[in-house]
Amino acid sequence: MRRQGWWHAFLNILFPEKDVCLFCLQKDKSAEHMRLCHECTEKILKITEELETCPFCGFFTAGDACPTCRSWREKFLRVGTVVPYEGMFRELIHDLKFNGRKDWARPLGYLMACRVRRLGFAEKIQAIIPVPLYSGREKERGFNQSLLLAEVIAAELQKPLWSEALAREHFHHPQMMLSREERMQNIAGAFRYAQGREMRGGMILLVDDIITTGATLLACADILRQVGARDVWAITWAVGYNVKLMEKVAGSWFYYEKAKEKSINKKYQ
Repeated sequence: MRRQGWWHAFLNILFPEKDVCLFCLQKDKSAEHMRLCHECTEKILKITEELETCPFCGFFTAGDACPTCRSWREKFLRVGTVVPYEGMFRELIHDLKFNGRKDWARPLGYLMACRVRRLGFAEKIQAIIPVPLYSGREKERGFNQSLLLAEVIAAELQKPLWSEALAREHFHHPQMMLSREERMQNIAGAFRYAQGREMRGGMILLVDDIITTGATLLACADILRQVGARDVWAITWAVGYNVKLMEKVAGSWFYYEKAKEKSINKKYQ
């Protein structure tokens, strides 16, 4: 059984009530949405506004050149993201994907929808499409985390959800096990457009949990452009970051949570 994040264990044991904020663990605070208080919601959404991110793929650059989308052949895809793939943010999405904590999709999806609104293109979206899992992987896991997130985002933005628009054709190797170049090759030809809906030259919003090299999102966006989408954006919960980011956030709440996690893990080893 996979280890659950330490703050989630504390949350479930000490504060089983649903009115406890998922991030600050405080009760009786004005609720923004499911298990989120106003203060934490605003603090999380400001991360991408206060730190340097790539305008194309969302990577936290810390002021340096982006290593992710510079290898993209064409920048026909733009990606918005909410947080860096670190600390509590990484543990949350891991809990959702690997520990079956499907309830986490509601607050995370809500924050992703808020990010889309702040990016300013929500009204232009024709439809929302989740990145599909290979059927064997989805059967093993019991759900597609991108679909769970997309359901929340579509409801919040009041946009159509095309849940079966894309299908996964094959599955070779897990992307996390491969290099940047291998990921691009591994995902080639992996998707097809499976839903007979007319694009009408509209904007499509893809939904995925994490962006690393962007290979999966690029492959999906390419298929959607081929069948008539004018613009393709994507929204993810988390994205990679330049290691210099840790220096920039030293002493902040984000760095504090990272340090606290290491301390507690060490204590119980």
